Amino acid sequence: MTAQSDSFKSWVDLCVADGDGQATSDRPSDGGGDAVAARLRQEARSHFEALSSSSSGAHSPSAPSDKSTVEQDVSTASSSTSNGALALLLSSLGPAFASTTNSDANVRALRCLLGALEGCSSLTQGVRQAVGKFLVNLCRPANPDGEEGGDAGIDEPMDYVDAADLTPEQVTRQLQAMSAKRSGKVNSTGNGDVRDAALAGLAPLLRSRLEIFPTQLSRSPEKSKTTPFGEAIEVVQESMGLRVELAMSGLRMYLGESDTTTDGNGIWGGAGAGYETTNPHWNVEDELSQIPRAKRSLCFNLLEGALDGLADDGVEWKELRSQLQSHDGGDNGLPPTLLKSMSAFASLSSSCMHGETDPRCILQLLQLLNKIQRTMLPLFFTNGDTSTEDRMDIDTSDIAFPSVEMFDAVAPYYPVQFTPPKNDPHGITRGRLQGALMDVLCERGAIYRIPPVSKETNEGEYAQENMITLSARMFLERLEPPKSSDYDPPSNGSESEVGDKLDAVRDLSSLLLSQPSSSESEATANPMDQQLPSNATRLRPDFVSELSSSMARAHEEAASSDATSLAASIRKFSASLSHSLESSMENTKDQNGATNTAPLWEAFVVHIVRHLTPILGSAPQGMHGRASTAYLASLAAEGGLRTLKEVLGGCYPHFLGVLSPLDMKEQNKDEPSNSRSIRDEEKLAAAMRGIAALVSSCRVALKKHERENSGVHVHPHPLSPYLTATVGKIALVLKEPVNDEKVGPLSMAAVGALESVLTSADLAGLDEEGISSLQKTCSSMPSVVLGGTISKGGDEWKAACSRVLGALIALGPGQKKPSDDVKLDGCERMRASASSLLEQILASATSSSSDSPKSHASRYDWMVLASACANGACDVSEEIVSKLVMRCCEADPEAPAMALSYLVRKGGPHVGTAFHNLSSPGSTPFDVIQCLCQPSEQDIPEGSSESQGRVATRQVQTGLSLLQLPVSRAKDEGEAKDAIERAQTIIPLLIPAYECPSAVSSCGSLVQFVGQILPPLSKWDEVKLSVAFPLLAAVLRAPNERGRVYESSTLETLRSLIPYLAEFSMSSDYDAGTRSAAASCLFSVLFFSEETKCDAQVIQTLLKEVVRPVACDAVSSLKEMKDITLQRFESQNYFLTSFTRLQDALNFMSLLVS
Repeated sequence: MTAQSDSFKSWVDLCVADGDGQATSDRPSDGGGDAVAARLRQEARSHFEALSSSSSGAHSPSAPSDKSTVEQDVSTASSSTSNGALALLLSSLGPAFASTTNSDANVRALRCLLGALEGCSSLTQGVRQAVGKFLVNLCRPANPDGEEGGDAGIDEPMDYVDAADLTPEQVTRQLQAMSAKRSGKVNSTGNGDVRDAALAGLAPLLRSRLEIFPTQLSRSPEKSKTTPFGEAIEVVQESMGLRVELAMSGLRMYLGESDTTTDGNGIWGGAGAGYETTNPHWNVEDELSQIPRAKRSLCFNLLEGALDGLADDGVEWKELRSQLQSHDGGDNGLPPTLLKSMSAFASLSSSCMHGETDPRCILQLLQLLNKIQRTMLPLFFTNGDTSTEDRMDIDTSDIAFPSVEMFDAVAPYYPVQFTPPKNDPHGITRGRLQGALMDVLCERGAIYRIPPVSKETNEGEYAQENMITLSARMFLERLEPPKSSDYDPPSNGSESEVGDKLDAVRDLSSLLLSQPSSSESEATANPMDQQLPSNATRLRPDFVSELSSSMARAHEEAASSDATSLAASIRKFSASLSHSLESSMENTKDQNGATNTAPLWEAFVVHIVRHLTPILGSAPQGMHGRASTAYLASLAAEGGLRTLKEVLGGCYPHFLGVLSPLDMKEQNKDEPSNSRSIRDEEKLAAAMRGIAALVSSCRVALKKHERENSGVHVHPHPLSPYLTATVGKIALVLKEPVNDEKVGPLSMAAVGALESVLTSADLAGLDEEGISSLQKTCSSMPSVVLGGTISKGGDEWKAACSRVLGALIALGPGQKKPSDDVKLDGCERMRASASSLLEQILASATSSSSDSPKSHASRYDWMVLASACANGACDVSEEIVSKLVMRCCEADPEAPAMALSYLVRKGGPHVGTAFHNLSSPGSTPFDVIQCLCQPSEQDIPEGSSESQGRVATRQVQTGLSLLQLPVSRAKDEGEAKDAIERAQTIIPLLIPAYECPSAVSSCGSLVQFVGQILPPLSKWDEVKLSVAFPLLAAVLRAPNERGRVYESSTLETLRSLIPYLAEFSMSSDYDAGTRSAAASCLFSVLFFSEETKCDAQVIQTLLKEVVRPVACDAVSSLKEMKDITLQRFESQNYFLTSFTRLQDALNFMSLLVS
């Protein structure tokens, strides 16, 4: 005890000692003081940190002793504990605050106290209240006259001076006092540094954790708490109220409001009594605007410190409340007085936002407001029943979290228009400000559930406006400005009007859909937030209905103005919101007490379906009808299964009704075919396209449902009620003869609908008549696709027919057999048609003709195969690819290779996988390589032993018995040259197959093949390398996570090939294209340095042993030519060769260095 007192006495002596002459104006705004003040702060912090660590664990907040008393609290508060030492320090610092001391002594003492508070990890309620009262009083500004309540005092409501019965001197003093008060009384007083230091000390005081000891209030006879947990809850509630009251009082005192409620049941009496000012003319924003930024930041730090402490108390309160419920079954909710104090705290913090222009303070306040949401909002929405006595003095209907006030404070800053200055040292960017603002508007991190709202009346306990509704309405006004408003597009030139509306849609998505926490709040985000429904469940049904109508109107406007990106963004958002509401409805329908989101889903989906579908039955060809069709089809595709059924039920009857004249025309066959007007043709075509869109949306929706539900299929199929009528309407349209040169819109729409039916519908639901109609309709299309030459006018029609035939082929091997016998016959008939059609298409696709396109062009028979692979199951692609590979191994592989190349690029991901998964006894990709490495059929004499023994193998043939001497060297070189030229026409067609991700499975065989023939010993080895190197280079440069998916043996073989690849690339004896492919392989191998353990030493060795000799030899040759006339040479080939070799060496050096 003596040592402690002596230590404090030395601190007091330093406080009251004469300063070092540093001027007050030179000190930091937070009361930093001189070096002595900094030393005192550091020593006090270290001392109290040691006390806190030694006394930690003395009292367990979760299990308070029921024998503790206030007297015991006082007796145990000795100097060996942080609480007792803090009380002793405060009393010891009394001489430093005497009236005879100067402000320097006050600042040093407060800095010493600040260090002590920073070192205390936890404080009791009594100590925090005593120290807090002392610091709040020091925050009070001095009277402008230098005395308390002098005759020059100014009444707050007065904005004038009554000169009656006053001398000129008195009038002058009052005017000077009024001017001083209005122009910044915080800075005009002589105790500014003292008040700054006192305010800075309040922040750590309020941030420190609570050490629970019973208080007089928790032990009062009025509190009928008989359990330790109940008593501890009362203490925590007192602490929560004290924190917010001290923060508000300190801020108001600091800003100059002297008339505050500080007696009775205020902060110096019972906790949680609420804060009320007696000065209605005082507002915080006016006072904040008159002080510097650093002092404003000091005020905001105080609010944040209180909020941090309140958050800790809230966690403690929830734990104690849970234990109380498990032990005694009681429920201690927060008293209304405390909720009112927290509401006042949030309102006061929101008021600080008004008029703020400094980006640093704006960012700090936005983060503070979001922290208030995360901390306080759950307390307002998880409060249980409170005692009757707590409700007697306050109207609980007026207690609510001030979301409206908070929205009004931050809304003027949306959207953020800020361009940081060059070389900004603070790092404030538009993105950071926008993210912090969206955190507040979206209430990110605020975990709470609101009670459900009645669908019929939209009334309920929480039916008033909340932050989510207000923010959504503001974003919606940006997307669809009201006609009565004076909306101007962005004037800063940074983005267009469409871009501005795209930002509004993105902000709506961030607000109403599930999203991760922003970078500013990511560290404090609660992982439980991901398990809660989206913010859309906090909306009211009437606003959701308004939102749905606005999105449909905005979509139509965007579609009519060719703003395709905006229209697509709106459709995506609407479908995602529908899916979110539907998922929330499914997840909460069996949970007691969960918010019922069914009215919200109905308001968003059912409302708009009923509103838009009438136009589909009257004028689907107009802009309104086309936009409505696209919007509803998007909802059906991505909005969920329930939304799909709702859209199908609302739209399909209208479309079928529009197509009903086709049935009347079938009954009146003698009517001339040209009786339909162009207007009717467009209307029917629009209805048919609408059906195609709905059927395609059904396929997308069902696939999404299967992914989300572990492959569970939907039965019955959603299209079953409409399938027969749809097939009938399509057959009626396509049975009419079509002129390839001039195809009508109805026929094109019918072909598109037929493709959608074949790829999306369950054909098992068709009867015999429907299957027959499909077969008959499809049977006439092969002649359209395969017959005749490609005409300019018929390209679109033939492409559409090609996609239909591809969809039909996709039904073959991949179609599952139904259980019903009648349906089995119908499906078998469709599969038989698909199988026969496939053979016909393959024969056409692999045949060469005079008008066949080259390389990457398109052919309709290829389009059929690509459509089949894209729409069918994996085994469809396997069957098609295997037959194409088999044809590539025949005499003329060019046409099959061209078809295979087109399939790899257009047929979907199954094609590449099927190609590289081929295995014996069928043809494989390696068989194609072997065929390309051999002489062509015309180069081999018929009946020779070579022609009789040619068998494609998957291993390179070795052995002395297989060695054959060439007939002549010239003939051997000529055949090899012809083979290379032939391979160079086929290899570019195969490269796309080796660039897909699945090509990694073929890498090992290619590396092994290259490793057996490198370096080449014959011309035919060169042929093999000319085939293998381009394919291996394509595999190595394909995206495959930088070689991590390769086997270790393959990587080791690649590393062993590095010197041979380098020598081959630098040799001028080989084909330039092959050398370039080898260099590409080398670069890829070096790029896998981490996996192949290749370091800089390997590159240095290559530069020294491979590149340097070639470069030196080329340079020597060029120097030698200076002394030798060109007449000695037959041509300039020697010079060009030397120069080319030098150029190759330099290029290779650049490759290694890169």
